[in-house]
Amino acid sequence: MRIERVGENKIRVFVSYDDLEERDIDLDTFSYNSPETQELFWDLMEEAEIELGFEAQESQLCIEAVSDAEHGFVITITRVDEDNEFESFQKFIKNRYKRKDLTVKKKTANICSTMLIYAIDSFDDLCSLCVIIKPLFAGGSKVYALEGCYYLVLSSIDGNVKNQKKFDSTLNEYADRMPNVDFFEGYLNEYGKNLLSENAVGYFATLA
Repeated sequence: MRIERVGENKIRVFVSYDDLEERDIDLDTFSYNSPETQELFWDLMEEAEIELGFEAQESQLCIEAVSDAEHGFVITITRVDEDNEFESFQKFIKNRYKRKDLTVKKKTANICSTMLIYAIDSFDDLCSLCVIIKPLFAGGSKVYALEGCYYLVLSSIDGNVKNQKKFDSTLNEYADRMPNVDFFEGYLNEYGKNLLSENAVGYFATLA
């Protein structure tokens, strides 16, 4: 595990698969919300403060984790000190995720998730989207709001989608798919506002 500083408010952490295994973190269930991952994260922040003088206890953090064939995971942590700067990072995250759907790999094996997260620009688009996918989706759903954007979290995807082609095309028309969903759900839990935790698709469809 290696930490480097790449700017006044930014550090980059290289975490190998061996590092994860030493901490008994199962790659198949690797999640920002798990106690093991949370402990790893705060250990990293403590090490960054000691080695690099990177203090983040009183700041909001923008966290981006991507896979890397050589290192395992590369986690970029940016300290956000001002509200307007935080909003600009939200736009950066959304635009980046829209351009590239990242996947996490361990050698030749893919780590799959049964969850999808979509970013939606407006409340009206959220309701319209829910109207269309309601008869197509029988899984779990919840909605978060963060910095003027709405995030639809769909869970239990397998076996709960009718007409996959229409389901996918509708989501892509109204929303932007977010990668690294396990990390991003944790980010939403920490910084976003949970508007509805159960049957969000059904509820917001009634508001259209």
